[in-house]
Amino acid sequence: MNSLLRIDTTDARSQAAALTVAGPLDLKTTSILEHTVDQAINGRHTVILNLADITFCDSSGLNTLIRLRRHAQHSGGELILAAPPPQMMRLLTVTGANSVFPIYSSLAEAWQAAPSTPPTT
Repeated sequence: MNSLLRIDTTDARSQAAALTVAGPLDLKTTSILEHTVDQAINGRHTVILNLADITFCDSSGLNTLIRLRRHAQHSGGELILAAPPPQMMRLLTVTGANSVFPIYSSLAEAWQAAPSTPPTT
């Protein structure tokens, strides 16, 4: 299996950013995702992850997404998942993680749902 994970900024708006993630999300690649998303969260209130090009996701990938969600929430923001492939959606559903993440079938739908202003505390 190719161990390269690619993350590109797809779009950035005032309080939100969308990142496209491609490749396997596993023990070898989670640190790349964590570092990149941590940086995006620190600069934005909402981060959308376009997961359409994820080729594989294991429990370490899922755990990383959960940690990133917590970080986003502690920063007053949100982590939104867009277009997870069927294998990843099964993992999210079987583990119950689909009930804690906002999940949309496309990046366009996720952008429509993304808050345009930061939450008030």
